[in-house]
Amino acid sequence: IEIDIEPTDKVTNIKERIEEKEGIPPTQQRLIFGGKQMPDEKTATQLSIEGGSVLHLVLALRGGEAALVQRA
Repeated sequence: IEIDIEPTDKVTNIKERIEEKEGIPPTQQRLIFGGKQMPDEKTATQLSIEGGSVLHLVLALRGGEAALVQRA
């Protein structure tokens, strides 16, 4: 999926946008960028996310192991 974000958007805002498009609650989302999990309180600028960046979404499923979902 593609989403538009602002440099000042926090990871929590990005997760909310993913929920709007895909229906996945933010509590079940883990976003990975550059091989590292993105902390909710950090902004896109703080994490060096630029236009065209690819983020990886890992679903934290209850009662099971995490599943890697890659979207571009």
